[in-house]
Parts: sequence; structure tokens; C-alpha cells
Amino acid sequence: MNNKLILLSAIITAIAGAIIGIAAAEMSNNKYQSRLYQDIPAKFALVGGVAGFIIGAGQESVRQLKAERDLEEENR
Repeated sequence: MNNKLILLSAIITAIAGAIIGIAAAEMSNNKYQSRLYQDIPAKFALVGGVAGFIIGAGQESVRQLKAERDLEEENR
């Protein structure tokens, strides 16, 4: 498996997840003054980035494993 490609895919989807997290935080703009609601964009960006990283790495790993399996089946 190509670990560099997996890492690149994970980073790109982490960036996309962080952007989606920031957009979701801005769309749900609350008017509350509690400390719980003060750093919502940063929290959403962090959650989106981590989720994107995990999903991207997993998706690319599965794609590479499938390609390896298909190649092995062709060689039989």
C-alpha cells in the first residue's frame, strides 16, 4: 500500500471536513452568551477535520486494498 497517498487523501479530506465544520457553525449562528457557545466554529472545525481525516484515510486504504485484490485475482 502507498502510505503517502493515504496520508495525502486523509489531509485533503480533513481540510474539506474542517471547511464544512466552519460552514455548519456559521449557519447555526447562536445568539447565546454562554461559554459553551463561544468557540463553536473552532470546535466544529476540529470535529470536521478529524472526521475528514479518518474517513479519507479509510476510503483510500479500502480503494488500494481493492486494487491489490483485483490484481491478485487477475494473476490467478
